[in-house]
Amino acid sequence: MRKSSRLRGIEPPAIEIETESTLEIPKQQGELVNDELWDGKLLKADEYFDEVTCQNAIRTQGNFTGWINPELIEKYQFELSATEAWEKNGGGKFSFKDPSGTGKKKTGSRTSAKAISQMMFKKNPNMYFYRHNEPGVEQWTGDWTPEEKEVFLKVAREHGCGDKWGVFASYIPHRVGYQCSNFYRSEILPAGLIFDKNYEYTPSGRPIYVGSHRSHS
Repeated sequence: MRKSSRLRGIEPPAIEIETESTLEIPKQQGELVNDELWDGKLLKADEYFDEVTCQNAIRTQGNFTGWINPELIEKYQFELSATEAWEKNGGGKFSFKDPSGTGKKKTGSRTSAKAISQMMFKKNPNMYFYRHNEPGVEQWTGDWTPEEKEVFLKVAREHGCGDKWGVFASYIPHRVGYQCSNFYRSEILPAGLIFDKNYEYTPSGRPIYVGSHRSHS
């Protein structure tokens, strides 16, 4: 199959961030394929992007294999693994109806996900950092800086990416996990900077998740 680098002009998904990449995106060759005329066949990243992009891309299995930023581990005395953090801070059985593992399912008055995650700083850091910054650190919104993009790619190169966005975000001050996830899908993947085995592409370059349907927050 002929490889293509048809990227210019692609509108990012209408999600929380608007970014203007300073990183080079492969140039379009020929006209974009109208997704309305698309036959439904998805392209793997190596089929969609040009040879240079394929050679330079960071490749991930769709998993973040690291843990919290070591600087924060030392500063706040986090445990050294997710299992230890959970067990040494109360334990219990996690479920979406009982995310704190207390044995008390959510009933009656609704508690926001943000409020619940704020209570999980030590017990479930991934849940905490998905919606919150380090205590006392301001959350930034809007465009990502070039420096933030470089840190994002550095962390992905060293530890992989694609899930556990909370602990991934602990390496990027002022950003939380859902911002990292949105940035990944709206800018990093469409640019071909990272090839994730859990994503394939429409003919116009829109990344589509094809992995398992488990939560990858």
